[in-house]
Formats: sequence, C-alpha cells, structure tokens
Amino acid sequence: MLTACADSYDRSALTPTPENYETFLPVGVASDSRYFEDDSRDRLATLNADMRKTLAQVPKRQGLNILALSGGGQHGAFGAGVLNGWTDKGTRPSFDVVTGISIGALIAPFAFLGPEYDSRLKRFYTETATRDVVRFDVSGAVFGRGFLSKATPLKAAIKQELTDNLIREIAEQHRLGHQLLIGTTNIDAERPVLWNIGAIAQTDTPGARDLIRDVILASVSIPVVFQPVTIKVTNGEVQREELHVDGGLTREIFAYPYDLQMRRLLQDAGLSNQKNSIWLIHNKTLEPSFDPLPGNATAVANRAFEMLIRSQSLGNIESILTLASRDGFQANITYIPKDFQRKPQEPFDPEYMTELFAIGYWAGQHREGWIYDAQEWQ
Repeated sequence: MLTACADSYDRSALTPTPENYETFLPVGVASDSRYFEDDSRDRLATLNADMRKTLAQVPKRQGLNILALSGGGQHGAFGAGVLNGWTDKGTRPSFDVVTGISIGALIAPFAFLGPEYDSRLKRFYTETATRDVVRFDVSGAVFGRGFLSKATPLKAAIKQELTDNLIREIAEQHRLGHQLLIGTTNIDAERPVLWNIGAIAQTDTPGARDLIRDVILASVSIPVVFQPVTIKVTNGEVQREELHVDGGLTREIFAYPYDLQMRRLLQDAGLSNQKNSIWLIHNKTLEPSFDPLPGNATAVANRAFEMLIRSQSLGNIESILTLASRDGFQANITYIPKDFQRKPQEPFDPEYMTELFAIGYWAGQHREGWIYDAQEWQ
C-alpha cells in the first residue's frame, strides 16, 4: 500500500534499451569486471580465463577450495561464527574462490582476505544494532519513492569497514590468482550478475573503490525495504544507469555459473584427481518447523516470505550439488540448526546475533557441524 501511494517517475531515458543493455559496462573499470551469471558458455570466456589463472596457483596436492556464503540478514552472525571457530580449530582451508550473496556479500571480503580479519566479523555481527544499519522512513515511503528505510547508516558502515587499504589488499590477492565474486540482481533486466571484485579493485581509483562499496550495498538491498542502488554504465558512446538490488532475489547462494567448463579447467591444471572442495555456509535454517501463527496478515506474509527463501535456498543448494557431482568436487554444507529457536527482538538484535555467532562457532569447531556427503544431504 505504501508503495502504491508513492510517486513514480519514468527512467526509460536514463537506461539502456532491451536490445543493447548487455553491451553496457560499469563506468571506469575493465570489461572483465562483471558477468551475467546465466550467460551462455561462449560469453563466459573471460571468467573462464580468470579461473585458469586461479587454478594455476593452486598447489597440486592441495586441491581447489571454493567458499560460498549465502544471504540471511542478521543471521550472517552464524557464518561469522563458523569462520572464527574454523580458524581457532586450525582446520580452515585457504580459499581460492570466495562468493557472497546479500549478507554473505558483507562477510565475503573478510573471509577472502583470511583469518586475520575474523575479529572484524565477530565485532560487526555481535555489536551491530538496527540503528547502525537502517533508518526507517515511513513518511518517505508514502510521499517519496516507496522505500521503507534509508540505507545511509549501512552505506557509511560499508565505507568504514571496506577502507581503501583493504580494497588494495583484495587487488593484491586477485593478482595472486584468487577470486572474490559478489552477486547482485539487475532488477531492470531481471537477471543475476556476478561482480569480480578483485578485477575492479585493480583499477585502483576512487571511482572503482566506490563501485565496490556500491555493489556490496546493492547485494544486501532488499527491494522495497531499501532503495535500489544505481550503477552508472556505458557502451563507450553514451552513459546510462542500471538499478541493482539484493542478489538473493535471483539466488540465495552460488559457487560458479553452470556453463563454466570447470571439469575441463581442472583437468588442464592437473587438479582433477585432487580433493577439490566447495564449502557452503548457509545463514538460515533449511528445515521446516511447526510454529502456530498469530491471526494477522503481517505474520502470514512474513512466514510466506521465509518459506519462499527456504525453497529457493534448497533449489540453489541442489544445483550446486549437481555441479559438484558433474565437476568432481566434494560439497560440504553447514547451516543454522533447526533447534535454534530464539526469536530476535529487532532486525539487527545484538543479543540474538551473539548467541547465533556462538552456534556458528561450534559448527566451525566440530566435524558434526557440517554435512560432508551429498548423499547424506539428500
């Protein structure tokens, strides 16, 4: 209803056309900075080449390790806990590829840079409150453009955490062959987008660094709750804009595009007989639970939204397991256990997140916190 009351405006003159939008790229960065995740094999040639560089730096006896981080809002405290516990146990592998969606996009840069950044994750996911992330703006929703809150605090927090020096560290890891991929949704085109954050970071300009922060902000920007993030794009002749929102709108977790020729790449790199692994940290529960609803529309809508997310998550995980089987990976999954029943008091509840961080920490410390066998999952 709030959205229906809001003003609207025609953006058609500001955007690419349906016929040429795929030819537009972000302003000021290299052409290999992003891809549509659902592109055909021939259009993923650049990502294919990047993956060859990644595989070339993997020690032959180690195998490739991919970490995939899901969405989940404040439930990202679970993933932060897993990484901290895993490090303290001494069994956390070195990740060659890290991917993140939605809240996973906030975790991913720190997981990518390694255990020395675990303390930042713990601080953010145990001390952050709602006021530090969003500012609700109902009057703006009614009289503005239909968004229930402003992401100004979150945008400031992202800039504070993703400093220029940290982004330069990401660029250095990219030069060494590691990949950090963040997912958004191009809501104009209704398509999933992968952003090669390391490739963007190598441009080493203020504009490139701002783009990285905007991409991560976009990945966590839930439609209607947050305003979409505008990305400036060009085809070399004219400049236009795209709107990007929560990557979870198109998938909750991902490892790499289906049409990427990963099995061939592993064979060419001499890694096909090694223990190659995909590690999935899912920041939500994946099992249904019985919880009688209050008799109001809000409760029903919230439950329906949660069920849709869970259904999409299960489908995404099944797809990753199919990829893992096709390409010779061992897939390993951890997620919030069904018996964690505590309810948060606000969208970012520090006490709730602290308890959830402890649950994740336990999972990172214990083999029982993971499912190591795809057959066991099924």
